[in-house]
Amino acid sequence: MEKALKRKKKETNVVFVILFAIFVVYTFLILFSLGWALLTSLKSADDFEFNRNVLAFPSLKPDDIDPFNSRNAFLHLDNYVKIIKNFKVIQKQPFYRGDVLVTHYCEATIGEMLLNTILYVGGGALIYAFMPAFTAYLCAKYNYKLSAVMFGIYTFMMCMPIVGSYPTELTFLRDSGLYDTIWGNYIQKMTGGGMYFFVYHAFFKGVPDAFREAAEIDGASEFTIMVRIFFPLAVKIILTVFLIQFVALWNDYQTPLLYLPTHPTLAYGVFYLSYFQMHEWYHTPIRMAGCIMLVIPILIIFIAFKNKLMGDISLGGIKE
Repeated sequence: MEKALKRKKKETNVVFVILFAIFVVYTFLILFSLGWALLTSLKSADDFEFNRNVLAFPSLKPDDIDPFNSRNAFLHLDNYVKIIKNFKVIQKQPFYRGDVLVTHYCEATIGEMLLNTILYVGGGALIYAFMPAFTAYLCAKYNYKLSAVMFGIYTFMMCMPIVGSYPTELTFLRDSGLYDTIWGNYIQKMTGGGMYFFVYHAFFKGVPDAFREAAEIDGASEFTIMVRIFFPLAVKIILTVFLIQFVALWNDYQTPLLYLPTHPTLAYGVFYLSYFQMHEWYHTPIRMAGCIMLVIPILIIFIAFKNKLMGDISLGGIKE
């Protein structure tokens, strides 16, 4: 028996060491990529193109010694200044609404892209955090046939790959006037399903009904019970989901590309900067500066909230 336990412990230790090594390598690659992008963003175009080592630190030698120095870009963050002052997303999107050809046009600056990002990311993350909580609460706490039907539908949507729906969806959005609008994008996100529906459902199923019964005795309405009792109990889960969705939407450029072509976000701006700009000043250090500008806010948010959002979930005790 002891030998079997020792053998199992050794096997567990080996698996732990292998996983630890994999995570160390993965972490190193991520940090290396971010470090390289930061150093590159602080170089001049000539320093990056003509110096032989692209992994080197920005050159700070005087001009008469090294003509390919990065002094101006490093000390004055000139690459970042150029993006803030000069970068624009110019987009023209023609589409048919029924038989009528409609054209949307935009010329968005960094400030306008930031505003679009706040609307798209903030509103979308709130919807993704609260709508599954709302539908999961209704399915978990109301024992009706419709609750079982909705649970089955969400399970089917999770298990079955639903493909080929983009043409129909785009046609509907264009004909209804919701295409290329922030409100239309909000409505698209109000499905109430997804993986987090099942997380919320399991949580609300585990909350004792004594909370509801006590509130009903005191005269609380169904809406009050949901908003003032059950949602506060799930607040850590809701905030965690909000953070996860916020990060995902912040880095999402494909959805604005497809559904919000004339409401570009910062992520779409970086994509546009990388693939569509042909001006001579859009060199690699400029593009890396755009990527760093996209990363910094998310990094700050994660550092500020990681301890608060990943705490233990605890319920108050009720005497039976």
